Amino acid sequence: MSACDTPPRAAMRLRMFFFVSFAWAYHETPKYQHHDTVTTELLLCDQCPPGSAVERHCTSDSATVCSPCPERRFAEQWHWAESCQHCTPVCKERQFVKRECNATHNRLCECVPGYHLAVEFCVPHSTCPPGSGVSVLGTPDSDTVCEKCPKGFFSSAASATEPCVPHRDCSQLGMKRRSPGTATHDAVCERELTVDCTRKHNDCHADITLCEEAMFQFLLSPPLTSVDLLLETLPGRKVDKKSVEPLKKKCSPEQQALHLLRLWREQNKDQGKLYSIIQGLNHCERKVSRCAGLKNVTLEDLLVLMHSLPGEKVSEEAVRTLALSCPTHRHVAQLLHLWKSQNAGRDLAKALSHSVRQLRSRNAPKTLLRAIKRISRVINASALRPYEKILTGALRDASCFKPKPYND
Repeated sequence: MSACDTPPRAAMRLRMFFFVSFAWAYHETPKYQHHDTVTTELLLCDQCPPGSAVERHCTSDSATVCSPCPERRFAEQWHWAESCQHCTPVCKERQFVKRECNATHNRLCECVPGYHLAVEFCVPHSTCPPGSGVSVLGTPDSDTVCEKCPKGFFSSAASATEPCVPHRDCSQLGMKRRSPGTATHDAVCERELTVDCTRKHNDCHADITLCEEAMFQFLLSPPLTSVDLLLETLPGRKVDKKSVEPLKKKCSPEQQALHLLRLWREQNKDQGKLYSIIQGLNHCERKVSRCAGLKNVTLEDLLVLMHSLPGEKVSEEAVRTLALSCPTHRHVAQLLHLWKSQNAGRDLAKALSHSVRQLRSRNAPKTLLRAIKRISRVINASALRPYEKILTGALRDASCFKPKPYND
């Protein structure tokens, strides 16, 4: 009789027999073979459970004796070894201890955020290029998974965390579509302000960063009377007047001076006296970017931040346009740049301190409050003062600059 012809009751009993046998085998203490050194008899001894090792093998009249693993040793499985394994002593570079070693588990190391394990080393998560977004975030054990943005979605910047986002629907915003979106750019609607998120500020602030504004501010107090005078005073390679001339028609003297100092710094960055200043500014700007890079900022958060800043307010229309046009991780920094362009004479560090007090009194979201507090500490004059002194000394002693042909 084939198995298919087995009566239902017999088949049920057969299945129950296999189930009970499997369950009994599963719960039974694992065995190992051992030759008794006295009788030379081959015995089946009980293995030792996790967290212990064999202290004495079984004999014909006694069971296996197990002892706990000593400190900094472990045993994860049932086994018959006479010693436990050594714990991993330290984690590797860019790893942290996720779980300390104990009697039953080895020390568990994990890559720090932003990295994943590849061939025993922690390497950065891959970034998805513009036109592609993150479909699966990288983990400590796996890399980022990217996907090309499907129709109706876009990604304008390389990122290891941002997915493709849908093109804005101009009709829902009460506007006409000027140009359709692509895989790398959002749709452009009519009757909207233009906010270019690839640049951090308007034309008058060219490439000036928040940290540079904070450092250069002290050179412009009291207010500068002539940009041309500063142009002639700066040592080292001279900045071409033609580079500053277009700004004179539409930018304030302070904005012109900031732009001039930026150009001068770039042309003389190979000077030893300026190297440490540039490094300090770059370090400052990296910190500001990290602190400002919040991912879950809402339009309401941006409006609260705007109202907390002193001086001339950025219009709500500009804030709304910013929220529609820029990736969320750029919102806070972009708003600060817009505010600075409208409040060129104000000290940014003091403005941020004022903002922190206002945000605290208004019970603003903790993540936003924490970000502004950190940016305030980074840009505070006390943090930049050592670099200010180096720059002041360099400007006073023009001989510290190596003679070089002008505008080479």
